[in-house]
Amino acid sequence: MKHILLITLLAGLMLAAPNPVRAQTNTADAAATAAADKEKATVEKHIKLELASLKLTDPDQAAKVHDLLAARYTALKAWHETNDAQLKTLWGNFDQARKAKNAAAANAALDQISGVYAAIQPQHEKFVADLAALLTPEQVEALKDAHSINKVKVTYDVYLQIFPKLTDEQKAVVLKNLKAAREESLDCVAIPDMSALFKKYKIKIEEEYFVAQGIDAPQARKDFAAKQKADQAAKTDPAQKNSGVVPLTNY
Repeated sequence: MKHILLITLLAGLMLAAPNPVRAQTNTADAAATAAADKEKATVEKHIKLELASLKLTDPDQAAKVHDLLAARYTALKAWHETNDAQLKTLWGNFDQARKAKNAAAANAALDQISGVYAAIQPQHEKFVADLAALLTPEQVEALKDAHSINKVKVTYDVYLQIFPKLTDEQKAVVLKNLKAAREESLDCVAIPDMSALFKKYKIKIEEEYFVAQGIDAPQARKDFAAKQKADQAAKTDPAQKNSGVVPLTNY
């Protein structure tokens, strides 16, 4: 009888004592759940503006677009985690070549960067095709603008201010290049990466196309900066304010 009581007591103690293996498993499960929740929140935050830009009213369509964007972001993030170190080095090489005014080296770096992004082109093309199957062309444009934080419009509007004498044909070429930059930026998740791609196309516009058109881009930028400075001075000059002269910024 004593043996039975002893065994029962020991069994009770074993059940009451914490199980290290079970505790470790629960901790690991909790960490995994927290990580998954954090990742989901990151995805939702990233695609929120893109979804909002579409103003979808059909719940079924909205759900499909949501899932497409979430899957796209997850895949892009994984791709960049593997390739960003190489891209950072190549962009660094590009910047150094530009500072040294070594066009050949700069172009070589851009070719290498394009080579890295080429690996993701099949995913890019499928993503665009999937978008086209769910959205109208206008909605696709809106989503691309939202993804690239409206860089096409912002940059284009600034170009029209700096280069006010552009012809309609020249404006069309500028817009075409900016939209090409936007298309490539679809393969980016970080804003600095998008900005780097837009910089590539702005160089193409100003140092290739404008030069061929006889447009002196550096001088135009200097003139624009001087005009901005003069306009700002006119706003803060009491004598000018009371002279009846209308500042250029009011035109």
